[in-house]
Amino acid sequence: MSTALARRALIGVAALLLTCLAWQPSAAAPPPDAPPAGPASSSSPGLAERLESGVTGPKVARHLRALQDIADAEGGNRGYARPGFTRSAAYVSGQLTDAGYKVTRQSVPYTDFDVRKEDLSVQAGGGNRKVRALMTRFTPSTAKEGIDARAVSLPEGRTGCQVSDYDGVPVKGAVVVLARNACGFRHQQKTAAEAGAVAVLLSYPTPSPRNIYRLIGMPASDFVLPMASVSQEDGERLAREAAHGDARVHLTLRARDIERTTVNLIAETRGGDPDDVVLMGGHLDSVPESPGINDNGSTAATVLQTALELAPHQGAVRNKVRFMWWGAEELVNIGSSYYVDRLSEPERQRIAAVINGELLAPSNHARFVWDPGSGGGHALAGLFTGYFDRHQLPYDIQDPSAIGSDHLAFEAVGIPTGGIDGGNLGVKTPEQQARYGGHSGQMFDPCYHQTCDRLDRIDRRVLGQNAPALAWVVGHLATDDSAVRAVRQPSGRR
Repeated sequence: MSTALARRALIGVAALLLTCLAWQPSAAAPPPDAPPAGPASSSSPGLAERLESGVTGPKVARHLRALQDIADAEGGNRGYARPGFTRSAAYVSGQLTDAGYKVTRQSVPYTDFDVRKEDLSVQAGGGNRKVRALMTRFTPSTAKEGIDARAVSLPEGRTGCQVSDYDGVPVKGAVVVLARNACGFRHQQKTAAEAGAVAVLLSYPTPSPRNIYRLIGMPASDFVLPMASVSQEDGERLAREAAHGDARVHLTLRARDIERTTVNLIAETRGGDPDDVVLMGGHLDSVPESPGINDNGSTAATVLQTALELAPHQGAVRNKVRFMWWGAEELVNIGSSYYVDRLSEPERQRIAAVINGELLAPSNHARFVWDPGSGGGHALAGLFTGYFDRHQLPYDIQDPSAIGSDHLAFEAVGIPTGGIDGGNLGVKTPEQQARYGGHSGQMFDPCYHQTCDRLDRIDRRVLGQNAPALAWVVGHLATDDSAVRAVRQPSGRR
């Protein structure tokens, strides 16, 4: 794996599949000292409200239908290295061009992990069965013929986080079956290797035990064993069989690094001050295991509809609006990191604010406003909380780092970022059920990174609440100089 990829991926990998999974919600209260959301500038009265009224749930869902049709026609996904992503980019580009925008395609080189074979067979109880396994990206391959070995599991209460957990366990030369623990799967596999294991099968415990999540091993140099994910259901069954000494596995994991290119799409208003750019973005790719309609078609479609609604009013904005659709966010934040890395310092200074979103309408949603607690991001959070307060919509506050996404690349270089999400692998509390409805004790998005992340599983009501909020904030920043100053000044930017 290239050094450049490792540096880019490390910006967001913990947040994407690790930090976001361990996230704990904050109390649902607005920032106490957030600036009020003022009225629209007299230069373009009501533009923010026009965007809000135009970016409706049904209009956004029209684009989601197009993305769903693309995924259905292309193997069930719109993955960053798959035809579904290419067709998704063509759809967005065509819509923008028809609306009068000039669309720029930024080519983004990256190192991908091309999985050639991931096969797991289990022999136990006199039978032989196939088990679905997803190879952890950037981890070592097995030999071509695979590994044939005993499966072992740990006694109850042991996590595999320290070598002493393997005391009395015949792990040498075996494939160890583990459940992910808070110490992290990177540490667990290194400990398993130190104890003598030859491979790791890892499950991720959730309230949806049939789900399976492909993990990303970063940095690659820290991963020394072949490793794959199995569902919690399969992992627990195999662990029980292994505990009885009645399980062998044949595991073949074969992959290679491969150089590929993805694209970022860029369109911006003709008018507006180019020294005060409001950037609205969302990633367009899905994981290769999912259609990605909520993650993150919901935001990509919202950005698109906002651009289309703004198209007739491009001369009415005081501040330039730049719309972006990122490639290869799921690998992690490749497109956005590449874009930020190649901005000159003057170009970075021209970006006043970045508005991002993730998973806007999961079936068991909450509503999280990103707030770092100070600086320009705190001012942006105040715009969102003010909007939701006016519409009497509940929300929770969380730190922006709790959701791994493209805003992290901008945040890392001091550009103020703001946004919202509907929740992913976190589990809804009874208090949140009382505020939002849905089901406590279940994940916010049971279809996160699963084949069921389809149009028929999103909550269209909450899509119709969250999409207009993003559009309103962008319209407000585009037309109100005082709002932009409120974002810039706490960050120490001009």
